[in-house]
Amino acid sequence: MRPNEAFKIGFLARCVEAGLSTAETRQLAKQANACFTKSGFASTLGGLGKLTSDVVGSVGVPALTAAAIAPPALGGMAAYLYNKATDADANDVKEIKKKELIQTYRRMADQLRRHRRIRDQRASGNRSSQVFL
Repeated sequence: MRPNEAFKIGFLARCVEAGLSTAETRQLAKQANACFTKSGFASTLGGLGKLTSDVVGSVGVPALTAAAIAPPALGGMAAYLYNKATDADANDVKEIKKKELIQTYRRMADQLRRHRRIRDQRASGNRSSQVFL
């Protein structure tokens, strides 16, 4: 594909993205052609300024509206999903309490076993270390 053809295809693709009708596309192509055929830098800038204002007028307002609405909507959806994921019903609360109670009983039983072992060691150590004469 030659650069000339690539430019034409790109131009038409941008016109379709902007939602321009056939008549608007034709008028825009004429304006672009006039910018290239006229001599002088000022006429080219004038044509570009008009092109920019036309595109911003047709695409800018919906794009700005979407840009203003999107962040709060995404934040609201993220908060809803987070709350749904971390929400606990009554059965979950009972199950968690039961697991915590089991862990507490096991920890206390281990503590009692350690204290008993220490007490037994002290009791057996005192008797064997004594020397009677």
